[in-house]
Parts: sequence; C-alpha cells; structure tokens
Amino acid sequence: MPELIEIQNKTDNPNWNPFVGDETFGLLRSNSKLADGGGLNETGRRVLDETLRIMQVCGNPVVATNNETGIVIGYVQSGKTLSFTTLTALARDNHYQIVIVLGGTTKILLQQSTDRLIKDLRINSRYGFEQKWLQLTNPNLDNQVFEDSITDTLGQWADNTFPKDKCKTILITVMKNGTRLRKLASLLQRMNLQGVPTLIIDDEGDQASLNTRAARVARQGIDIEDLTENDVSTIYKTINALRNILPHHTFLQYTATPQANLFINIMDRLSPNFIKLLTPGDEYTGGITFFEENPNLIIEIPSADLPSAQPLHEAPNSLLRALKIFYLGVASGQVLKLDRDPSQRNRSMLIHPSRLQDDHNTFYYWVNTIKESWRRLLTGTVNEEKAELLNEFLSAYNDLQTTVPNLPPFEQLSGLDLVHAIQYTPITEVNARQGTTTQVNWQNSYSKILVGGQSMDRGFTIEGLTVTYMPRNIGVGNVDTIQQRARFFGYKKKYLGYCRVFLDNVTIDSYKNIIEHEEDVRGQLEGFNVNNRHLNDWDRRVVLDSMLNLTRANILYDDLERDRFGDKWFRINAPHDTEEFIQTNRETIFNFLNPKATSFVQDVGHVKRTVEQKHLVATLSIQDCLENLLNGLRFTRKSDSSTYSSLRGILKRYLRDNPNKKCLLYLMSATSLNDWKKRIRKLRKTEIQQLFQGRNPKIGEVIYPGDSEIKDDNILTIQIHLLNLRDTCFTNVPTLAIWIPEHIGRDIIRQV
Repeated sequence: MPELIEIQNKTDNPNWNPFVGDETFGLLRSNSKLADGGGLNETGRRVLDETLRIMQVCGNPVVATNNETGIVIGYVQSGKTLSFTTLTALARDNHYQIVIVLGGTTKILLQQSTDRLIKDLRINSRYGFEQKWLQLTNPNLDNQVFEDSITDTLGQWADNTFPKDKCKTILITVMKNGTRLRKLASLLQRMNLQGVPTLIIDDEGDQASLNTRAARVARQGIDIEDLTENDVSTIYKTINALRNILPHHTFLQYTATPQANLFINIMDRLSPNFIKLLTPGDEYTGGITFFEENPNLIIEIPSADLPSAQPLHEAPNSLLRALKIFYLGVASGQVLKLDRDPSQRNRSMLIHPSRLQDDHNTFYYWVNTIKESWRRLLTGTVNEEKAELLNEFLSAYNDLQTTVPNLPPFEQLSGLDLVHAIQYTPITEVNARQGTTTQVNWQNSYSKILVGGQSMDRGFTIEGLTVTYMPRNIGVGNVDTIQQRARFFGYKKKYLGYCRVFLDNVTIDSYKNIIEHEEDVRGQLEGFNVNNRHLNDWDRRVVLDSMLNLTRANILYDDLERDRFGDKWFRINAPHDTEEFIQTNRETIFNFLNPKATSFVQDVGHVKRTVEQKHLVATLSIQDCLENLLNGLRFTRKSDSSTYSSLRGILKRYLRDNPNKKCLLYLMSATSLNDWKKRIRKLRKTEIQQLFQGRNPKIGEVIYPGDSEIKDDNILTIQIHLLNLRDTCFTNVPTLAIWIPEHIGRDIIRQV
C-alpha cells in the first residue's frame, strides 16, 4: 500500500502519527466511488488524507488520559457521514476501544447513521475473528447482554495475552436524547475505563447538544465556570456526564452549520479546541453551484403564490410549473435509462411548504388531485383541455432543454412515458402525523414526490432530488436553520441540468448572503485547519448580512454586535486612548509615507480655501495601504478596535478577488509631509466630539464642501488627520477616517 504510506508521511506530527491498517483500507477499497483497480482514486486519497489529519489531532491512544473537543466542518450534503465512518475505521486501526456516535435526535436519523456505519464497516458480512466490531444501538442496563458483551470486549483489550488484531472495537450508536444518553452513561459507569481510548462523534453537532439555557444564565450574571446542573439543558448535561466517565476521549462535532458551536463561550466545555475542514468531491453541487454559477436553476415563487402572504385556496401556478418540470425529468430518465447509473437511481421532488402538518396535508391533497387530473387528460381523447395541458408541458420542456443538452424530443416524452411518470410516481407525506415519521423506501420506485417540513431538514438525505418547491419564508432568519433546509445541495453534477429550486425572493437573497458568510468563515478558519491552531485564538467576527441572524439566541452566553460598512464613513473616536501608541502610530504613518512623498499632489478645490481646507492626495494600492499602514496602527478603545479590526478583515477579503485595486489616501490639512497643520478638536466624554470640518460657508457659494465630501464615492478613501486635543496634553495625535464604498462594504457580526 505505497499510496497510504505516502499520505501518512505527509501528516507526520511530533505527538503521534496514526496508522492506516486493513480496516480503513478495506472500507475505502469497498467503495466503488473511492477505489480504482485495487488502490484509491483521487477522491479516495483525499478522503483518507483528511481523515488522517482529523485522527492526528484526536487523542493519542497510547497515552493514559485525554480530553479534547474538536469540530469537523463540511458543506450541507457533502459527505460528512463518509468522513466519520472512515474515521471510525481509522480509530479501530489505531486501537481505539470504543467509538460512540450520537446519531441524531430522531429514530430516522439514528437509523440512517447506524445503517451507514454497518454498511461501510462491513459489519454484517464478517464473522468470528474477522469481525472487528461489537455494534450496539441505544444500549442500557436493562439488558444484561449489553453489559456482558461490553465487559468481555474490554477484557480482551486489557488481556496482554490476547492478540490485539483479534480485539473488537465497541461501536455504539445512540440517539441524542437525554434518557438514552443517561442509560448509556449508567452502563459505561459500571466498567473500568482507565486506559480505554474512546472517540465520541456528535453527528449534527450543532443540534440539541449545546446548552440552550446559556443566554438565560448570562442575563442572570452567573459566571460560565460556576454553572450548576440547574443552569444547563438536559442533553448538554448528559453529554458532559458521559464525557466525565471517560478518562481518555476525544469529542468530535460534525456539522455543516457550525455557527452555534463557534460562537458559544470559549470556556464552555463543548467549545471546540481544534477544527478540521472537509473538502467536497468534484461532483458536489452546493450553494456556489446553484446561486452563483447556475442561477438559472433558481426560480422565484411569486409573492401571490406564498401561503404565508395570503391564504391559498388552490394549487399555485408555480407549483404546477415545478411538477411539470419534474415529471418531464422523470420521463427523460425512463427513456434514457438513467437509473442504470448508480448516481441516478432515483428521481425525487421535495415540496416543503412550512413546518405545519396541516399545510403538508393541503399540498399533499393538491398534488394528488393534480396527478389524477393530468393522468386522466393525457390518456383521454384529444380536446381543448388536453391540448392546453400539453402546451404547458411544452413550455416546461423548453425550460428544461436549456440545461439538459441530451433531452429526448418532446414528442417522445409527452406520450406514454410522461403518463407513466405521472401515474407511477408515489406521493408521500413525510411527517409525524401518524405518530412516527414516515419511512421512505428508496428502492421500491424510481421516482418519488415527498411533501413535508422539518422531518426532511437537517441530516435527511433525499435520493436523486431534482426539483425543490419551498414556498416557506426564512422565519427569524437563523443562518444554520436556513442552510439545513438546502436538501437540494449534494452530489448532483451528472444530472444538475434536471434540477430546479423554487424559492421566494427573500429566501433567494438569504442563500446568496449565506454563501458569502459560509465562505468567509471557512476562509478565516483555513489557517487553523492547516496549522492545528487552537480555536481560542480565533477572533470571532464573520461577514453576515443584517437580514440574517447567526444562530438561535438561547445558546449564546456572550452578546453579539454588528458592524455595518458600506456607503459610509468609519472614524476612530479615541485615537489617544493609550498614550504610548500615539507615538508609535505616528512613526508607522511617516515610515509608510516618506518613501511615497513624490506620489502626493495638492487636491483640487476653490481658490479661496484656507490652509486647513487644502489636502495632499495620492492614488495607492489598497494592498500596500492595508499591509503596511492600516495593519500597523493600534487603537485600543474597545469601540474603535473591534470595528477597526472588522474593517481590515473586509478589506482583506475584498483583496482576495481584487488584488490590484487602488484607493485614495488624503493627508488632511497638509501641503507637504513637513508642513502638516495640526487640527484642534474637542473631546466629549473622552471621545472626539466632531472630527470632520463642515461645509464653508453653510449657505451661498461653496468654498469648502466639508471633510465628509473629500472622497470618491466609488473608491476606498482613507483620510489621515493630525490633531491637537483641546484642554488635554495630547498633541500631534494621528487618527483615521475611511470611506467604504457600497460595493466593498459588508455587514459584520462579532462576539463581544
């Protein structure tokens, strides 16, 4: 296995280097998407490489104790399950004795995770000493078999005479439920767990696990280190109780929506110490694919068709359009026999009107009624109604043809294949109306229409999803909630042209803003991912449009504040806050300016301007100004420093896509670097009362338009002022005013 050795060598670590053994390689080799001629293809190598890097920051199994919390971040529907099943196999190769998977908050999600682990780890196909796993689901003390089997398995690991390659790793999948977790903790508490390396994987780690009482105790003024059992939520408490009985464990949160985990208080026990980012495969289609690269796949639902805007008494026209596109796609799949491709075995449509079961039932009734009406018309004799319906299908066909180059002719699709697509596509209402959430059998039909809400949000995989109809509004606008509704993301590149996503205008704008936010978070965390830096060092501030909230408020102990940039001035209000930095800021400014003295010219203005109203200006590189001027200045007043840091972050992000852009730099009231008039300003409550000089005169002919007009509306403009502060000892104090054009500006949210 030379390719495995090569990858291992790349991940050498002074602490420990995980070993890739038969269990990991067997898992990867058994997956046709990852293997190639007995070895690994490029995707398989990537999965292995990333898994090794995750394992490397987990606890070394040969040391006595470990207590680490990490987070692994992927994209929605990008393959997080494959990552943690591979990590589970790698843990076995490295003599981890227990792997616990917190498999979701519902039976369906738990079963989905359990089935995937059993399949990937080939548990049901091995026997005797070939079997490397003791797999248990929701174990508890009520069943003596659970206790005996765990005790015997741990006994083999503890027996130095028993070959380690014959020991089984205990694989426990458990629902993220207070009762289930308490029973598991009670069971394990009876065991001797000293020297037992354990890996806990929290699937969808931002859901249910975190302390939902954090905001409340913060309002009460309770220090986070003084929380009692009454100050924390049930699942949070039981997870920590489970961790407390495991002397050697690593707790890994897997999620595509990490906002909550990253912004809880860093002293919280579930605040991650380290981060790893997952890279999706080449076939992945996520937010960038849909909303930036292929916006024609996104169709706006008119406001009149939204059930939240007004009561709907019949199926809206946009739903009829979505159904026609879907049924034509199903018919095309039948004609082209696309189901022979393992990645296209299913064609599905998701209808997600709201969280309310009554709405699900209404849409379910409409779709069934439409199905029967269309089937009857298309199998009947030619008449005006049938001709009109076929003409509407032709319009949908023309739409589909713009993105599917090999679409069969309409004459071929609109016959029996279309009738069969309509007649034999089952429609299922997926919710807990009957007491338990409906199970979906993906093998009993090629095509399906699913109608539901929250049951098909987080973690629920919809096989072959092509058409999504979601007239649901964004509610309170929590980023993680909206992101998790994007079941239309996934590995769809082969049939992307068949995909359409119907959303209202506000939701479309939300997803566009969420994509920018998501890429900003990943961009900031990349250095922590590569260099294994501690997450406590991360300055928690991210791009987020003001129309959205970061996450649910109840899990946040610390307040969040917003900085809004764009089409406005940013000013430093207390440049004198720390006296020692006045001199160092002056030195930074002149060290930057002196080599550029010849670049500055007198700005254009009225001949009657005073000396104070004349300024030097130069056009310089934003990159140069950011790296060698702005990044070197220090302003310590919290209200200044936090916002100033956010501003520099925005400029850094802007430069990623615009590295050669220029800005204007003004030296206010200067005729040369050696002749720079100090402006006199007054303090009010220790901050500058009014930095900008106003218009002169206020009425009549304008001699000076005011400092606020010394800018170009469309170009980043930096003003440097030198001040003498009245009635203080502060003189020659440098400060800044920066104009951020609308196209550069962004909204920032940050932890206080």
